[in-house]
Amino acid sequence: MADVRSMKPKIDNADRISALPEPLLQHIMSFLPSKDAVRTRLLSKIWEKAWCTFPVLNFDEDLFERELLEMRAARGDVQKFNQARGKLLNYWKQALEAHRHHCSTGKLSVEKLRFKASFLDDSELADRCVCYAIESTVKELELHTILRGDRLYHLPQMVVCSETVNVLDLFGCILLEFPGRNSVKLPSLRKLRLAQVRASDQVIENLVAGCPLIEDLIFEFCEGLKSIKLFGRSKLRDIKIKGGREAEEVNINALNGHSITVVSPLPSGKINEVSCKNLKSLFLCITSVVDETLSYHITRLVVLECLGLIVCFELQNIKISSPSLKRLEIFKCTKLAAVEIETPNLSKCKYNGGVVPFSSSTALKLLETDLNLYTINFDPQWYVKFIELIAKFHQWSKVLNLLSECGESVIVPKELRQILPPPLSGVKHLNFSISIPFKKFAIAQVVDGLLWMSPHVDTVTIEYGRAFRFCFQILYKKDEVVSGG
Repeated sequence: MADVRSMKPKIDNADRISALPEPLLQHIMSFLPSKDAVRTRLLSKIWEKAWCTFPVLNFDEDLFERELLEMRAARGDVQKFNQARGKLLNYWKQALEAHRHHCSTGKLSVEKLRFKASFLDDSELADRCVCYAIESTVKELELHTILRGDRLYHLPQMVVCSETVNVLDLFGCILLEFPGRNSVKLPSLRKLRLAQVRASDQVIENLVAGCPLIEDLIFEFCEGLKSIKLFGRSKLRDIKIKGGREAEEVNINALNGHSITVVSPLPSGKINEVSCKNLKSLFLCITSVVDETLSYHITRLVVLECLGLIVCFELQNIKISSPSLKRLEIFKCTKLAAVEIETPNLSKCKYNGGVVPFSSSTALKLLETDLNLYTINFDPQWYVKFIELIAKFHQWSKVLNLLSECGESVIVPKELRQILPPPLSGVKHLNFSISIPFKKFAIAQVVDGLLWMSPHVDTVTIEYGRAFRFCFQILYKKDEVVSGG
């Protein structure tokens, strides 16, 4: 009888994937995370060539771990550092030339260029990559370039005259004055992000004016930007403004604006204009907007659905009247004294702050509410207001989630339990979260406090930080009725 082992088919250990056509190898690379796609160049010469001709040029120093480690290890030795840096720069230059060579034959274009480097002495390589990408009809351009000595990169003029770029992401650049208002021509641009970019008000105004199809606009910690004016962009939908201590005012008039987020310590009342008749989402964070300004804008935003007020340190008496509002978030507005809301369609409410009175002329019909109430001093007066407030939201909301930085907020003193009614007597499923992990608290007292607040509860779920979550069910013994005959 023949040996059974000899009848088994032989397993070919050859690398069959590398034998695939180059377009298929690049198709495989397109599904990989950026770091893994870069690593494929180390597999073989075939994979290295596929990476060099990949339509996504990814010159990101963070992805070249081996070379970056060599540079970091040699920081104390100038000669070794320059050798390690030169090795990486030469590799990037070779990859660029290889891509340029194949592109010159008409076989390739550039879909995206990502260039991120913080070790360059000058802008020569960055300029070469940018110019090549623009000439190759690049669609996405991402530049994160800080020259040695914390010098900023001067953006080439040709970037703002590209007919093909639809995503432009700039970090650490200087935008110089353009020759004229019509010198910016980005007819395909839909998303623009400027982070730690230095530019004047006029430069930004001209830049935005040259983007007729722009939809997403992001400013993050830009220098020199004092007055943010956005007018006449009919396609503009999402606007985010973060940081910028020099910013003095914001004026936005976007006909089809959908979402606006402002995270900036603007001077009091200097959100002069937010006129977007189709605006559905407005988030104000670390702004000094005052009561009157907020109320004025809310009444004009007739389709607003989501409103977030995060650390707005000048708000004292919030008055919100909006029939369209569905979601409201108020987070640590430290001067807040009262909240008055006329929002018949509000379905979700999140509040994090001190115990303040909430009022509404008609009972709200919320689907879910998150309450995180805190104080420095847990005295009897605070507990009375705390119980009144959660009782009100229990009436207003189908689901009420209680949150606390520590468990002490629900440990109601026994003398108050004797004179006050339980605020959550109708709750069947109680959720309670403690947000600060490893803070000491007595779990038995917390459970006892929760059971007093909701005496008819069926289940109690307690979350402790993100690591611990436990749930227990309350079993009630019913009195037996014995009948004799």
